[in-house]
Amino acid sequence: MSDPFISCALSIADPTERDRVARALRSQRQKPLMVLSTCQRLETYGRMRPNVGKECIIQERSEEEAIRSLARIASGLESRILGELEVLGQVRDAYKEFHLAFGKDDAALDRLFQKAIALARKARRESGIDTNLTGLAALTARRIIETVPEDAPVTIVGSGSLARGVARYLGKRSSLPVQVSSRCPENAMKLAMQVGGFSSGLEDLKPMLADAQVVVTATAAPHPLIFTDHLPVLDVPRLVIDLGEPPDCAVEVQTREDITYVGLLDVEAHSQTNTREREERAEIARQLIDTAEL
Repeated sequence: MSDPFISCALSIADPTERDRVARALRSQRQKPLMVLSTCQRLETYGRMRPNVGKECIIQERSEEEAIRSLARIASGLESRILGELEVLGQVRDAYKEFHLAFGKDDAALDRLFQKAIALARKARRESGIDTNLTGLAALTARRIIETVPEDAPVTIVGSGSLARGVARYLGKRSSLPVQVSSRCPENAMKLAMQVGGFSSGLEDLKPMLADAQVVVTATAAPHPLIFTDHLPVLDVPRLVIDLGEPPDCAVEVQTREDITYVGLLDVEAHSQTNTREREERAEIARQLIDTAEL
C-alpha cells in the first residue's frame, strides 16, 4: 500500500533561501514528491512531508484540495497577472521533472498531476482567461526586437522560466547575439546553448555586461545585483529591462540618463489590458476548476 498523499505550501520569504530549499528537496527526497518553485511560491505534492521545519509549512492539503489548487495555479488564477502564461510552463516543468524521477514508480500520482494540468488547460480554454494576454517574456522580447539594431548584444541575467522565455523568443524571432549569466553556471550554459550564445556565472557578470546594449534581468535575488560600475557608458543607447522582484538593478542604475530603464511594473502594465473582462473570465475558470469531477 502506497504512502498517503500530502501537499504542503511553504513560507520562505527570502527568494534565494526558497530556491536553495527547493533544490535540496529535489535532491534529498526519498519518496515521490513534486516540487513547484516559482517567483511567488514553493509547494510540494506527493508521498512525503518536506523536512523544512514546522514553522515553514503554512498549509497542508488533501489530495482533492491539492489538485484543484495546482490547477488554479497553472491556469494563472493565483498570479499577479490573471491568466499569466509563464506559470503554466513552470507547473509543466515541475511535473516533467517529477515524471522523469518517479513517473514509473508511482503511476497513480503521475496521473493526478496530469489531471491537474489538463484541468488547468481546460479552464484556460473554456474561460478565455488568457485571451489577448501576452506573457511577460514575449512582451520583453518584442520590445527589444522593436527597439534595438539587429546586431545589438544582449545579456540576460538569470536562468529561470522568465529568463528562458525571453532568451528562447529572441533566439527564434531575431538574430540578436544573446549571452546568459546566472548564479547557476550549468543552467546558464544550457540556456546559452539553446540560443547559440555564451554563458557565465555571476562572478563573471561585469565583463558580460560591459558591452551589452541590452540587459535583461530576471532573478529572485533579494537585493540588487547590477550596479552602475557594471555598466560603463556606451557610444550607443543602452536598454535595461529589469524583471526582478525586488528589482535586480540598484537605484543609481534605474536613474542614469544614458540608460533606458524599464521595470517589472512597466512591463506588467502593458499586459494588463481588459482587466475587468479578465476578472470575469477568471471567475469562470475558477468555477470550472472548483466544480470539476476528480
